[in-house]
Amino acid sequence: MDTQRITGTARHVGGKLRRVAGDAGRDAYDTAATRAEEAYEEAFDLGSRALRRARGGALRLADDALENGQALYGRGVGALSRQAGNHPLLLVAAAAFTGAAIAWLAVGSQRR
Repeated sequence: MDTQRITGTARHVGGKLRRVAGDAGRDAYDTAATRAEEAYEEAFDLGSRALRRARGGALRLADDALENGQALYGRGVGALSRQAGNHPLLLVAAAAFTGAAIAWLAVGSQRR
């Protein structure tokens, strides 16, 4: 009878040890999976923040380039207008020369 009790107790303790070992393995797996998931979410958040910063920086650069381009265009038109006002005959001669060059190129390309 003592042998049966010892054997039964040993089996009972062995079963408990197996359950504890299984739970420990499962806990270790769950912990590793949780850590991996947390690392993924952190990396995703960092990537999202970097993308938002890069997009914002690109938009600011594009806005600055547009403003600078408009300012330079305005200055160029102003300078051209002043030159045309100071030398109107030169402007008419340049327009005539440009028209003659375009006509010469158009006629020359039709003859070929």
